[in-house]
This record gives sequence, C-alpha cells and structure tokens, in this order.
Amino acid sequence: MTKDDSKNNSEETLLEAEEELLMAGGDASLFSEGEDKQSDDLSSKELLLDSEELVDSEDAESLDASSESEEASEKPYEDMSDQIPNIVLVGPTNVGKSTLFNRLTQTRKAIVCDRPGVTVDRHELIMENSPVGVARLIDTGGVGPEALRHPLGEEIELSAQEAVQDADVILFVVDGTRELGVEELEIASWLRQHSNVENKKIWIVANKCDTKVFNAMSYYGLGFEHLLEVSAENDIGILDLWIHLKNFLGEGETPELTEFLRRKKENPRILILGRPNVGKSTLVNQIIGEERHVVSEIPGTTRDPIESVYKFKGFEWSFFDTAGMRRPGRIERDVEWVAKEKLKEQARHADLAVVLIDSSEGVTDLDAAICGMAHDFGLSIVLCFNKWDLVKQDESGKVLDKLERTRDLKLDFLQYVPRTQISALTGKGLKNLTNTIDRILKSRLNRVATGRLNRLFVTKFKEHPHPAIRGKHPKFYYLSQVSISPPEFVFFTSVKGKDVHFSFQRYIKNSLRKEFGFEGTPIKIHFKNTENKSKRF
Repeated sequence: MTKDDSKNNSEETLLEAEEELLMAGGDASLFSEGEDKQSDDLSSKELLLDSEELVDSEDAESLDASSESEEASEKPYEDMSDQIPNIVLVGPTNVGKSTLFNRLTQTRKAIVCDRPGVTVDRHELIMENSPVGVARLIDTGGVGPEALRHPLGEEIELSAQEAVQDADVILFVVDGTRELGVEELEIASWLRQHSNVENKKIWIVANKCDTKVFNAMSYYGLGFEHLLEVSAENDIGILDLWIHLKNFLGEGETPELTEFLRRKKENPRILILGRPNVGKSTLVNQIIGEERHVVSEIPGTTRDPIESVYKFKGFEWSFFDTAGMRRPGRIERDVEWVAKEKLKEQARHADLAVVLIDSSEGVTDLDAAICGMAHDFGLSIVLCFNKWDLVKQDESGKVLDKLERTRDLKLDFLQYVPRTQISALTGKGLKNLTNTIDRILKSRLNRVATGRLNRLFVTKFKEHPHPAIRGKHPKFYYLSQVSISPPEFVFFTSVKGKDVHFSFQRYIKNSLRKEFGFEGTPIKIHFKNTENKSKRF
C-alpha cells in the first residue's frame, strides 16, 4: 500500500473503529479515576474481554488476507524500462528545452529561468498517457561551445552524451529567432558522433515561432530531414510535434508494461536531504553505481529533485537527489526558491529521508531544521554522518568531540532515529546504510491489531494516568490504528485533543515504539472526543 492510499483509507478506518467502539459499549471507559474507580475497573475488564474476542476473531481473517497481499507485493517484478522509448531534448543553452519539457509532460517539473546554465543534471519523466502511449522524455543541460564556458560545462555535456546514446528520437532544440551559426553546426556534428541513432531520428525543433523575427529556414543546412516549428511557451506547434512522434514511434502499450508502471509507482521514495556540499550527489552515485548526477565543489550544483532507481534484493527504490538547503534569508528568489518549493512537493509524496550531515563540521542548526522539516512531513528518517574518514584521520579527537557534543545538543528530539556513518567518496559504510533503510521502510508499514493496542494500554495507563483537567479525570475509551506510512492512531476520549497534555502524548508514542517498533518513523496521534456522541445513543 502506498503512502497516498493509506491516507485515503484513514477516514474509512476511523469510522469502522468508531462503530466498534459503540458496539463494545462506548460509555464505559478503559480508565478513569475518582469516586467510581472500582466499578470502572470492572467495566474496563469486561470491555477488554469483549474487544479481545471481537478483534482476535477478525485479526485471524485479516492476517490471512494480509499475508496473501504481502506475498503478492513482495514478489519482484520484471524490469521493463528498456522497452520504453526515449525522447531526448538536446540543444544550446537558453533555447527553451526545459519549457518544452514542461509543455510536453504537462507538468512544471523542470525549473525554467532566463539565465543560461540552470539545468545541470538530466531530468527524466515517464509519460503514461501521451499521444504516443508510454514514453520517457529526457531534458538535458545546454551543450556546445557556449555551454562549455559554464564551470560545469564538461560534466553537463557528459551527462547529455549518456542520454543521447540511449535515445530513440533526439529533438535538437534551437532558437528560431537567430540564424544558423557555428554553435549549432558543432552540436550537430557532436550528435552524429555520439548518438547511436540514424540521421533520420534527429529532428530539428525550432522554438519561439511566435516572435516576429522568427526564421528557421537556415536550419535545413544542418542536413536533418525533419524541421518542426513550435512555441513551447504559448503551445503552438506542439500538436504537430506529437503527430510526427506518433507516426514515427507508433502507439503501443502492453498489459505487462502497464503492470510494470503500476508497480513502479509503489516503489519507496527516498529523499537525500542536507546542506549544500555535504555529498548528496556523490552518495547517490555511489549507491546506484554510476555517475548519474553531476558532482562539483560548487554549491548549488543540484537544483531539480532528480530520480535514480536502485535495485535492492530484487526490489526497486527511487532515490531523489535534492538541492542543498540554506537558511531562508540566504535563499535566492528565482532558481533557489523554486528548487526549495519543488523539494517540498517531493517530500509530500516521499516515504523516507536520508539526512546527510558533514561529520567534519559537526551538527549545525540548519541540519536540525532539515530533520525537523522531514519529521513534519511524516517521513521516516535515517541520520547519515558523511565524511567519517576525516573524523578517523583526526588524531587529536577534537572533530569527534565536536560532532558528539553538537549531535546530542541539536538532535535530542530524534532519539528514535537510527544513525549511520559513511564515506560517500569511498563507499565505506554503504551496506550498513542500505540495510538500515530496508529495515526502516518495513517498520513504517507495521499495522498493530486493535486488541493488542488496548491490552498494552490497559497496563500502561495504570502506570502513568493522565492528570486531572479542570478537576476531572479524563476517560479514554478506545485506541485504534487508522493508517500506515506513517503510522497514525486515533484515541477516543472524553476530552478534546488540545486538552491532552503533551507529556502524556509523548508517553503514548514512546510506549508504542517500545512495544511495536516503528524505528525511525514519526508516529501521529489524534484524539477524538466522543463524549457528546455517546450521549445521543
């Protein structure tokens, strides 16, 4: 079950739990203190026995059904990525490739800016409902003589070269407002040299045809058969482009490919978070075993959340390399601000965050803020201390002392989160990291039967009763888990949620972790006041 599916089923499960409460006797509390303590203890035992019989009989059936579904979901599926046609956008800097990417995919995944050199890593997206059926569209950074003047020009061109070599169709995007020049001629020569496709599979796409100075006739001199005029910004000529692509690629979608894409959506989504220059791109490259992401000492190299697939024990994880996060006051308004908003959008649909920390610098306030953001989004967290080799090389021990001191001070609120030490550059500690991620992803999907929950808290509340609220002791009727990924629990009580003391909520979460695990995963507790509803029945 995916994160979104579990959230959609929360309300339905909540209603079912509420009906079970009323069937079991909603007016009787599991716990109360005061004048009727003896009678309340008797009613709590009766309710507990009834709930055990009700839940245990249902659990036997649910466990059988869940075991079958788990066996089906745990079965690895065949990788059919190679059967998806690749459409690659290539061209000079600042000609509108990212704008065309967003137009064709009908998204805003790619960052668009008038400044050249914004796109560094290649951006891939599988389109399931395009006019050509299933296809993969790949946006690359600018190439050519001008692009090589960029500090990362060579790395960007190497990344584009890898995309071109696997392309089924190459859309050579040019600026139709200017004449054919030396830059376009050199890029055409570069394409013929590095692409594995025939000359007819390279199409010229002249962008900005909505301007008065547009004249693309000179680009026929490049020697390619197809020349299409479009305006990516104003959606002109896009339909004609799709028609040509459909005639060339055809339209086909097999049931096996449909099932592959459906299962692919269920892949765990893992974000690599951290400050600029802590080694996020290096770590992802080390995990997947290839130079997929551009690595540089220049801060801000990564801007778009770039997905990379990693196979672990026959299953697939989707890793997202993200832009380095800085303090709000230092964020640039254009590209960096957009990159931060895109990161937040990815976090809403992610499952786990690997927060990368530079061990040689210790834990900073910004590191703690990034962990807090991941916790607020409901992500499971793995603290990963990078550059551990530098800590070992420090014979004085000052680096380690600083790390331990700042870690205990700033990350005290993450006692439930596992911690790993790695060297992303050498790959040391990588196996421990992947095993930890696998363990946390499994614990995130834990579902606890209602009978087990209430048996636990019959004991726990006696040890730690809730303090009186305005002279009255609150009553707690029922506890049920309504969602997974992240785990959410609903407590039916006689008071409003805002009146439940924070220390009592913390005690509940700690008790759940101690008994049922949920390592590295935030637990959400909701309190529902059923006092008024019980009186109506």
